[in-house]
Amino acid sequence: MVQQVAQSQQRRRPGAIGGVEDEAFGRRGALAMTPATLSSRTALHGATVPGAWDEEKSRRLPETSGGSGAPLPGSRPSAKAAPIAGGLGSGGGALGRARRLAAGYQPAVIKVVSYAHGATRATATGQYVLREDVPLETHDGRMLVDRAAVADEIRAWSSTFSKRAESQDVGAMRLTLHGVRDTPEGRQAYEKAIAAGFDGHRHAYRLETTPEGMLEAQLVVAMAGAAKERFRLRDQRGPDDGSRSQRCFDRASEAHIGERISQASGIPPEAIGVVAGASNHGRDGVTYRLNRLIEKGHAIDDRGRTIGNAADTRMAAREWGPTLRSQSARDTMHLIISAKAGTDAAALTRAARAFLQDRFADHKFMFGVHTDKEAEGHIHAHAVIAVKSESGQKLHPSRETFAEWRQVYAQHAQAEGLKIVATSARERASSQSYGPKDKAIVATAERPRPRREARDRAYAADPANRKLIDNARHRIRVARANPIRLPMTSVARRAVVEGLDAWKAVASAQPGNVVVRKMVERLSMAQAVGAILQTIGRRVDQLTRENPDMPVTSEQMAKDLRRMNEAVSRTSDLLEGETKKQFREASARYLETLANRVDLQRAQERGVTHMTRAEVEAIVGPNADRLIERANTLRDREDREAAAAQRLADRSVEVGRRGEATASLDPTSQRDLRVERTVTAGTEKLAAREAREAAATAEAAHALAQHPAQPLSPALLQTDALARLRAEQEQIIREIEASERVESQSSRGQRMTPNRR
Repeated sequence: MVQQVAQSQQRRRPGAIGGVEDEAFGRRGALAMTPATLSSRTALHGATVPGAWDEEKSRRLPETSGGSGAPLPGSRPSAKAAPIAGGLGSGGGALGRARRLAAGYQPAVIKVVSYAHGATRATATGQYVLREDVPLETHDGRMLVDRAAVADEIRAWSSTFSKRAESQDVGAMRLTLHGVRDTPEGRQAYEKAIAAGFDGHRHAYRLETTPEGMLEAQLVVAMAGAAKERFRLRDQRGPDDGSRSQRCFDRASEAHIGERISQASGIPPEAIGVVAGASNHGRDGVTYRLNRLIEKGHAIDDRGRTIGNAADTRMAAREWGPTLRSQSARDTMHLIISAKAGTDAAALTRAARAFLQDRFADHKFMFGVHTDKEAEGHIHAHAVIAVKSESGQKLHPSRETFAEWRQVYAQHAQAEGLKIVATSARERASSQSYGPKDKAIVATAERPRPRREARDRAYAADPANRKLIDNARHRIRVARANPIRLPMTSVARRAVVEGLDAWKAVASAQPGNVVVRKMVERLSMAQAVGAILQTIGRRVDQLTRENPDMPVTSEQMAKDLRRMNEAVSRTSDLLEGETKKQFREASARYLETLANRVDLQRAQERGVTHMTRAEVEAIVGPNADRLIERANTLRDREDREAAAAQRLADRSVEVGRRGEATASLDPTSQRDLRVERTVTAGTEKLAAREAREAAATAEAAHALAQHPAQPLSPALLQTDALARLRAEQEQIIREIEASERVESQSSRGQRMTPNRR
């Protein structure tokens, strides 16, 4: 059996994929049916496909754009935008938007940057908007010209701010089963009690032994659980009114936990003690609590996985996040209206004022227009808006809300003579944007601010900030390259089809317009590749779904797999950059699912009733090729980063030595010297961490190559990338096990269960 299953590894290797001529692909129109213009490889490259329609690329307005000149004193643009050459008519919808974009309009861009809770945070937001001596205009037309005026205005708003505290989403707890000693049986009793008592709640625990030889469990538990259950805490004072209050569960929560533990373990309720500890808010609270939990040893989560380092806690926080049902009070909203460089600032101010009065007439707000970033390609109108209206209604913007805001803003902008149109990234197949926070992070790391150079250098050198800075750089690179975003959902595919039809109509009227031609090419590629992914997904679902009336043989599955591989290979060859990466990642999951099922179906057809660990590894092997390739790529990257960090540390040490040799005794020099020492310590710490991560990545790549079905050791998960690699490896193994369970229920009545030796 090992030999037979191992032979299946030859059916597919990354980069050497076979072909598919399935009639489903013929009906759906594989790449052979795409327009001839798609043969232009430069048009397919993410960086060369028209990013002019992405708000983060080509920020400069074309010379033909309206609203770029300063108005005459006392003049005001016409209430209607000037007609566009070629005529827009009165048509709207996707066709109207395409015509406007082809004529040089820019997309309307509105973003919510942040929310603030409380007067202090709201004041800080308002004073940030006040920077560069830009006065702020209020909802009732008053001008705030200094920081004190902003603080006074927010203080007046604060009477309507929420008094509700942030939700406490995760808490530390201690569980004691009185009389249970540290024995194998005792540990099993605790494991059973924890699983029952906190069933439905994400949790992690660590068992420890008291000096008397008794067991205790230290836990971190998400307060929100299955259904609508939520553990709640209250403050309880001691018998003496002067004593300090103590956090404890409310009676209902404590009763539920105790009853479940008692029923599962047989321990009487009076022998069960659950003591609540400190609690925290949100995903950051989960990370903090888990880091505290593992200070004295590894912990085990509710899914049996080990949590032993910072990478594990970060991954757990991401996984727990959707289950927390976290709630944060929001008092003010920081909204940005963005326009390209060259836009008339006075007209933008009038358009922003009209939009805010239109959409937020019942809310207090202040706003100002910043042009200090015009050299970088954009100007912004910043607005701070009270979330609660005068009538008590609160803002809860959704995707549909933002679409409506863009439409209303575009109408006011066009009334001011600005060429701005409301459109969507979906119908332009535009990739994700990035926010002001990303730009601020990168700018701080790369260009230290005046009078804050030492502090910003220390921020950039701190190892704790490295991932944050790298992720911000990556988002900016992707948005500026603006690769084709593949439509992965039915809604996205409909938007692409609608956009393509509109651009084709514009192309028929403007055959010489280069921008229109490139948009047709872009959307044609998005439509074709999206259709291929949809067809593959449907076919894989059909083949892997259990159907006793129409059983599918392994030979039929293998034939379809070869044809799908070939289609994926041909399609991938036409793509480049981030778009190619999107496609390969999306298609790989479908192909791996089918490949696993082919191997298991072959085994079943041969009458196999038992699979060894080696045979399971043989099935995982082809899937592991991609994991090993990624691990090797990570290893090479970590080696480069480790070398760069060491060079940075060496230079920092040298600079520090020169600074110590030339430093004077005045307070400023001594303060700068202390900062330089902090920077030096940070760079040395960064170099040591990079070296550890490089070594861990190399060991992970070796471990995957040797034993692809053996989960990576938690000790190796020094980075988020390695943690994601292990999660993907575990997902593959779970899929194989799930397929085995399905096969065990087939009409043959044979049982296939892997032997975990």
